[in-house]
Amino acid sequence: MSIKDEYYLFSSDYSKVNFVVNMNDSRRLGILRDQPISTTIPASFECKSLTTFKPIEAKFDIAAFGKILFDMDYAKALVELDLHKNSLVPAKIIDKEYLYLHCYNIINILDDEEGFDFDKLSDIPQENRLVFRPSFESVIIFFHKSVIDAIEAIKTPSFAKSIKVSDWTLESEMS
Repeated sequence: MSIKDEYYLFSSDYSKVNFVVNMNDSRRLGILRDQPISTTIPASFECKSLTTFKPIEAKFDIAAFGKILFDMDYAKALVELDLHKNSLVPAKIIDKEYLYLHCYNIINILDDEEGFDFDKLSDIPQENRLVFRPSFESVIIFFHKSVIDAIEAIKTPSFAKSIKVSDWTLESEMS
């Protein structure tokens, strides 16, 4: 199996998702691309209906809109994974608690001609590349299969789907 086949990303399941989730925090935590976030004060997010554009109650298990939020059912598994250069930040939408996965593990595998050069990962220990961004500018986050398996062992996500990176295209993101 090639290294590329070991990686996945989360994409919203648009057959069920009729909302968008945005960070709405005055601390501007989202701009800390390559730095950890350490806080016990929950980051504020909002969930808005795509039909009315008004805030609604959040009822998802995983939200994948550039920023990734997990409901608290996944908390223990995520903490136990001890993800290198990733912060698990408490988050809140109205009264529901989540974990915001802040990934500052940037491993530049972007190649102008090939897209992503996964061979660059071969010299990096697996525990240091379980979850990473493939470039500083990237809004997508890659997850090693072992992380996906740990998450799906808790429960199969209802509002996000894991897609093998080798099968992912921008067009598939919109479907």
